Amino acid sequence: MDSSCEKCHGTGVVKEADGSVHTCWICLAAGRMDTHSKKVDEFKQIKV
Repeated sequence: MDSSCEKCHGTGVVKEADGSVHTCWICLAAGRMDTHSKKVDEFKQIKV
């Protein structure tokens, strides 16, 4: 994951102003997301 992404800051998850959350389409389209991560602990860092 790219921590320099302005939208998700490397989490892969974007939280909108209205409170909704979704996948970071920029990172997804760029191929920076691994859908089968072996590092389960990294998902605990996502604050939504």
